[in-house]
Amino acid sequence: MHLDQQLSPFAAEKRKAAGEMMDRIYKDLIPHVENATFPVDLLNKNFRELGIGGLWCKDFGSPGLTTLETGAVMYEIAKRDVSVSTGYLIHHAIGMDVIDKLGNQEQRARLLPDAISLKTYCAFGLTEPNNGSDASGLQTTATKVEGGWLINGTKRWPGNTLVPGALLNCWARNTSDGNKIQCFVIEDACN
Repeated sequence: MHLDQQLSPFAAEKRKAAGEMMDRIYKDLIPHVENATFPVDLLNKNFRELGIGGLWCKDFGSPGLTTLETGAVMYEIAKRDVSVSTGYLIHHAIGMDVIDKLGNQEQRARLLPDAISLKTYCAFGLTEPNNGSDASGLQTTATKVEGGWLINGTKRWPGNTLVPGALLNCWARNTSDGNKIQCFVIEDACN
């Protein structure tokens, strides 16, 4: 397919480096597969060295890859370990990207630099036991209270919540604003 010809030289280099990195650490992933744990420390070190934190974000030190370039890099990771690629994409696509696209400038400046540098991970909570992933039927609520928000509900299969200290993007109905469905970022939620 001559994919590298459609990528910037930087992205082609990162695609190749991602595959080589996954080949190098593959044997170290096996105990995590057997123990059903997520290899946060191993991945943080290696992904930081790879320099692709933020993937397609445009600010805060992110490489600003295109969708095609991101897909090429993620393909190299996924063809070696789909769980690692899933965790990394949750962090980026339905974690960081939500903050990048929907957060205000203060939230972006406060939350994205640590997420891009992998000092923290983003987690995602949408799916509910009685509702599945149908956002229009969310039962989890968020109510404005003195000093913040009270989130009340149950999530099922929240992605990346096994990562200690993760920022949880929790989707809920804002009872203080006409039951609008909104994302509430819960900092240091996953301990």
